[in-house]
Amino acid sequence: MKHRDNLLWTFPRATIVVLLLLFCTINTALAQATLSAEDIAEKALAATVYLEMQDKNGKTLGIGSGFFVKPNLIATNYHVIEGAAKGTAKLVGKYTTYNIEGVTATDKVNDLAFLKVTAYGIKPLSLGDSDSVRIGETVYVAGNPKGLEGTFSDGIISSRRDTDTKERLQMTAPISPGSSGGPVLNRKGEVIGVSFAGHRALDAQNLNFAIPSKYLKALLARSRPAKPLLQGNDPSISVKTYFLWGNSKYHLRDYAGAILDYTMAIQLESDFAEAYNNRGNAKDELGQHFAAITDYDIAIRLKPDDAGAYLNRGVAKAKLGQHFAAISDYDTAIRLNPNYAKAYNSRGIAKTSLGQYFAAIKDFDTAIQLRPDFALAYVNRGVPKKKLGQHFAAIQDYDSAIQLKPDYTLAYYNRGNTKHDLKQYPAAIRDYDTAIQLKPNYAKAYVNRGIAKIKIERTSEAKQDFYTALKLAEKMGNTRLIADIEDALRILNE
Repeated sequence: MKHRDNLLWTFPRATIVVLLLLFCTINTALAQATLSAEDIAEKALAATVYLEMQDKNGKTLGIGSGFFVKPNLIATNYHVIEGAAKGTAKLVGKYTTYNIEGVTATDKVNDLAFLKVTAYGIKPLSLGDSDSVRIGETVYVAGNPKGLEGTFSDGIISSRRDTDTKERLQMTAPISPGSSGGPVLNRKGEVIGVSFAGHRALDAQNLNFAIPSKYLKALLARSRPAKPLLQGNDPSISVKTYFLWGNSKYHLRDYAGAILDYTMAIQLESDFAEAYNNRGNAKDELGQHFAAITDYDIAIRLKPDDAGAYLNRGVAKAKLGQHFAAISDYDTAIRLNPNYAKAYNSRGIAKTSLGQYFAAIKDFDTAIQLRPDFALAYVNRGVPKKKLGQHFAAIQDYDSAIQLKPDYTLAYYNRGNTKHDLKQYPAAIRDYDTAIQLKPNYAKAYVNRGIAKIKIERTSEAKQDFYTALKLAEKMGNTRLIADIEDALRILNE
């Protein structure tokens, strides 16, 4: 008899049928073990909360994320609640808000805590096996980055690291202030970690970590009846907590509050380079550019290889009109990090301000090559192209920026200006319309739309735009813009 390669032929037909049925059952079970990203998102966000913690006077200390592990129990980071006297938990995307009744367990070493609330109809998330997680595995993160409720993103586990003798999972899924304490889930929709923000500068990238769920399971086993916030805890606030509070307030645009928190962190740890850097960022946002530069100087002295501190100092110098000094800082940032797209972009802006248009375009080209989704670099590259008379090329850059970021107000405004130069007045007006729709207090957009309307003899509408712009300029205290608008209205009314 001729030998058959397929071993199935050696079994009776009934046995083959049984084996095939068993194989199909196993495949079905495997398919059911994993969920689609859409299903995981729905499941995770339905159990994720936005946390806002306050002191005894009702002042917000910080924000964060958390998630239900039981119908009345929320897991989060310890640093989110540290020092708080009260707080609330709000289901993301819902109006439902719960008062935090107390703490049932804390683990300061692993930055974990459980909060007691009274809730109904919650489907808690199940805890998975963090020890079985493999490098390269897809994971999902739910949270409230920068206060934006209900954000869901994915990434992969890139490494396992030991931090302070404790294991941590490094991942590419993004974590921003406000996402700390959110769930990190596997493809089965199980929690395999709790996201947290480490000690880092505000512009640090790809340094996202999760606390393995095995520590959360161990803490859950030690959970006891709830105690009020602060009771039984060390009343002193840690350096890490002040720093992360500062990051949260910075992203909520409470720059003065952020400065206070960074200052407290520095008082407790005088060589905390990242705290000086971030405090400099907050001061720069408040227009305190010289004070910001002083903080960046200290950050650089403490950490001479910090490319981000050089970039930030360059930005502050550029705001003071010190473009050559700014370029020197950007050069150093690029030398330290040749793939630093933000540094190339900022150097391109400085060169544009100095009239070095071809050199600026080259820097923007590099920034875009490094980060093809860098919408701001496209907008910035359009500016020197327009200066060189390359209007259609500039419009292409603005088109690319809008494609990447459909709500990019500045891209519409700049594209409108470029179309205006080409005497495409109706098209320019449409772009100004969109810019104003996205940013109703955009005074310059009203002015330029008014000018375009004059060109096509829509004078009464133009006057209305100028009057609206005048009110906005007066509210902002922009004396130069007020004078320009008043001159335009005087000419129109003659």
